[in-house]
Amino acid sequence: MRRYLQASVLIVLLTVGFLAWHGKSTSKTSLEYPLNSSKLRSFLESQYVPEANLLRAAVKAYPDNETIYIANDNLLASRALVSLGSPLGRRILENLDENYSGGWNGKVDPLLGRPLNGFYCAEIRNLGRIYSKKFNSVFWVKHEVANTSCIMADWDSYADLAVYGALNELLKGNRSGALELYSELLSMWDGRGFRDRAFDGTYQIYKCALFAYLYRALGEPKEGGNVYSRCLKIISSLQARNGGIITGYRVANGRIVPAGDTNTETTAMVVLALYSRYPENYSRIPSE
Repeated sequence: MRRYLQASVLIVLLTVGFLAWHGKSTSKTSLEYPLNSSKLRSFLESQYVPEANLLRAAVKAYPDNETIYIANDNLLASRALVSLGSPLGRRILENLDENYSGGWNGKVDPLLGRPLNGFYCAEIRNLGRIYSKKFNSVFWVKHEVANTSCIMADWDSYADLAVYGALNELLKGNRSGALELYSELLSMWDGRGFRDRAFDGTYQIYKCALFAYLYRALGEPKEGGNVYSRCLKIISSLQARNGGIITGYRVANGRIVPAGDTNTETTAMVVLALYSRYPENYSRIPSE
């Protein structure tokens, strides 16, 4: 019972701790391959759609450049902005709380210290349209949520879901279960990126960001340290001139070749993995 109460208190701290902290990352390893955190912040702020009090999903890639996602994008980016010291983060958080039930979606929640009750297929809900004078464009507002009538049996064969699953085990105090999923995640690494069930020939940088998050949450174990360093190098090489992180890459003749657009979700995940204290807070949860 004591462990349960301790874990419950820590989950609350994880989910609201961002309100009291505006510092930079304490991850020493992340400094080996420096990113420009000011540009990361500027990019996320540039995605702001004032008329919706939310961020758009992408810059050029259609239809994401005309779409606003409550989750994953604004759910994560609001916390990322707070971690980078931007007042815009709290403004978006308040909007999510007041109008979108916090913006939770039953998928990426463990990144913010909130546990899951299972893994389900995604369902996209259209919430309406809004015109933005700033962008001279009409945006669809959408929310990706879990369809609880569609259970995913093979969720651990996807790199991102393996990370959420491992974090979920940590929230329950089950470190051994988290390490098992961490090992499965490492088996998806092919020396260039994560080749999971969804791999289509282009590596997705958000999977590297999520690996970095989990690696820190586990206390930077010896196994996987080389993957962590490699991921940090790849991430830093994909920060575009506008400050955002490019979504994908290919490898040609040993060189990283960018593929895709800069977007809100990927940039927010990088910030949470390397510039927030969310991963560190997992070390405070007692194991069974």
